[in-house]
Amino acid sequence: MSPEKSLLGYPPFQQGGLDSLCGLYSIINAERFVNHSTDEESQQLFNSLIHYLARRGLLSKFLIDGIIHTEMLVILKKVVGKKRISNVQIPFRGIHNPDLTTFWKSMQRFLDGTPGRAIILGLQGYHDHWTVIEKITNRSILLYDSSLIKRLPRDRCTTVYATWQRKHLLLPAQTYYLSNEILDVGQYDT
Repeated sequence: MSPEKSLLGYPPFQQGGLDSLCGLYSIINAERFVNHSTDEESQQLFNSLIHYLARRGLLSKFLIDGIIHTEMLVILKKVVGKKRISNVQIPFRGIHNPDLTTFWKSMQRFLDGTPGRAIILGLQGYHDHWTVIEKITNRSILLYDSSLIKRLPRDRCTTVYATWQRKHLLLPAQTYYLSNEILDVGQYDT
């Protein structure tokens, strides 16, 4: 019997298959991508995140409902902090959704091959999910993702509303540019 199928006919749940911790995993994966953190360092960050949520009585809420944009920012500042990621910017915060080309080019300029940069991206539509962008080409977003989503083809993405053809709704106002550089993220706007 193949590992994908069981007697039930469905694959077993993978670890994390029933929780809504993609936001926390996106923080851990982004920090790892920016700093090349070891497994032990990533485990320490995970432990810190869980302890933070437990102390505030938020652990069950995050496990069941996931994380929202405002909570993401607080956690990045209070738990991850300047020692791990010194520069957290939200260049499209408070800006009406830009068109896909404007948003795409901004992310491409930020992830221009300079090491130690990552983007946390909020998604809706086909996926209600937080993920980490590893690289962007003219045709796809390549992900470093906790749910093993590998790529988002550009012709399936939108910044306005999801449709049958453009099912990946990218959320510019819920997109975090992360690095340990001192820079003006405004330079990545058009």
